[in-house]
Amino acid sequence: MSDGKETKNLLSRVDELMKRQQEESLRAVEEVPLLTDEVEQDAAAESAARARDKALAADIERVLVVRLVPEVNRQVAGLRAELEKELRRSVREAVEHALAARRENKDRG
Repeated sequence: MSDGKETKNLLSRVDELMKRQQEESLRAVEEVPLLTDEVEQDAAAESAARARDKALAADIERVLVVRLVPEVNRQVAGLRAELEKELRRSVREAVEHALAARRENKDRG
């Protein structure tokens, strides 16, 4: 009878071992990600990165415009003042030249 009991214990242990091995195999299979899961995660991460880059670019653009527009306005105002000064000088010289030519014609005539 002791042989029968030992055999039963041995079979019980073998069954437990097989059951444990099957559970570990199932767990290992469940833990391995599928390729489609990885591709979907990569696509989602890439999309999120693109969205972050777009938002960052918009923020940088906004900050630069806020900082640069006043400087551009100052430069344009300076150029306008120079152009106006140059225009006045040119007009003054042209008028003086015309008046001098008129006087010359009067003196001749």
